[in-house]
Amino acid sequence: MYDFIIVGARCAGASLAIFLGRLGYSILLTDKYSSPGPTTSTHIIGEVDIYERLGINKKMESVGAPPLTRVKVDLEGNVFESDMFVTKRALGLRREYLDHFLLEEAKQISTIDVLLESRVLDLLKRDNKVIGIRCKSKNGTISKKYAKVTVGADGRYSSVARNVNALATKKTSEKHLSVYYSYIENIQPLLIPTLEWYWNKNNVVICNPIDKNLHCVAIMASSEEKDSLKLSKPENFIDYLSQLRTLAPRLKNPHIHGRIKGIDHLTSHINHPYGDGWVLAGDASAHLHPISGVGIDNAICTAEELSIQLHDYMQGNKDWTDAMKGYTQYRDERIVPQFEASLRTLSLAAEQAPMENIEYLKMFCTFPSYLKKVAMESQQIINFINGGK
Repeated sequence: MYDFIIVGARCAGASLAIFLGRLGYSILLTDKYSSPGPTTSTHIIGEVDIYERLGINKKMESVGAPPLTRVKVDLEGNVFESDMFVTKRALGLRREYLDHFLLEEAKQISTIDVLLESRVLDLLKRDNKVIGIRCKSKNGTISKKYAKVTVGADGRYSSVARNVNALATKKTSEKHLSVYYSYIENIQPLLIPTLEWYWNKNNVVICNPIDKNLHCVAIMASSEEKDSLKLSKPENFIDYLSQLRTLAPRLKNPHIHGRIKGIDHLTSHINHPYGDGWVLAGDASAHLHPISGVGIDNAICTAEELSIQLHDYMQGNKDWTDAMKGYTQYRDERIVPQFEASLRTLSLAAEQAPMENIEYLKMFCTFPSYLKKVAMESQQIINFINGGK
C-alpha cells in the first residue's frame, strides 16, 4: 500500500509528488499519457520562488523563453503599456517543457513510482472511503492499487472528482469565450519582452514570446463569432491576427508551428476539494477561465500547501478534517478573488465600448496632460471603477 496515489502527472500532480516524495512518503504517480505533450494552457508563469523550491528554475530558464517584464493593453488600437504590476517578471513556457521538467524531477525521488499510459477506470472504496484505484495499462492489464489517500490531479474534467461526486461550491452556468491557442513563427518581437492583450470588439487576443523565437497566441472568441471565424484553420487564425492594427505590421510571413488547440464552451468551477480518503488538486479542484492567466501558478502553489497539510495529517499533528480545512482555506483565499475577477473581465468582453467613448479614449492616449491628470487621480479612478471599494 502506498501513502498516496496521485492521479494526474502534469503540473499539479507532479509538483505535489515532489513535495511529498521529499518528505519520504511512498507515492504512485500515474497518468494516461506516455510523455507530457502540448496541452491547452495559458503558458504564463508569474511565481518565482516556488519553482526554485521545486528545483526546476534553472531548467525553465535554459529553454530560452525571454522573461516578460512589460504589459501592453490595446483597445481598438488605443494602447496603454507599463512594467508588470503583480510580479516582477513572467515567463511564457510551453507545457511540454514545464511538465517534463516536473516529471523528471519526480522520477529522481526513490519513494515515487511513476506509472504512465495507465487509465483510471474507477476508485476502490470500503465503507464509502476511497482506498485506491482500479486502472488499465496500455496492454489491457487491469490492476488495483491501494493508498491511504488518493489525490485527483487529473484536470478540469477529472474522473476522480466525477467518481466521488465532488460538489461545486462555485460554478458558472454561462459558457464563456472559446479559446484557441497556437505557436507562431515570424512575429517580430518587441524590443522589451511583453505580454500583449488586445480587446477586439467582443473578443480577446493574448500574445507573448516563448522559446525558439516563437510567440504563443490565444484568441478568445465569443460564442456568436467562433463558428463563423473557424479559428481551428491556420489561415483563418492568421487572418484574424492581421486585422489587429498594432500587431499586423509585425507579422512577417507568419507560420503556425504545430497544431492549433482549442476549447469550446468553457465554464469555471470551484469544487469542494476533499472527502473520506480523497482530495482534489489543480484544475480538478478549481478551474478558472484561461483569461485569468493564473492556472499554472495556482495549481503548483496550492499543491505545495496541500503537501504541507497532508504531512501534518500523516504525522498526527492534525486530523483529516482539520488538515483539509486548512488546505481549502488557503485555496479559497487565493483563488476565489481570481474567480470573481475573471468573471468581471469576461462580462466586459460581452460589451463593446461606444464609439463616442473610444474617441475620448484616444485623448488619454494622445494628450500628455490628460494622461498626467489621470495619473494624479489614479487612486480615485480605481476606487470609482471598483464601485467605491
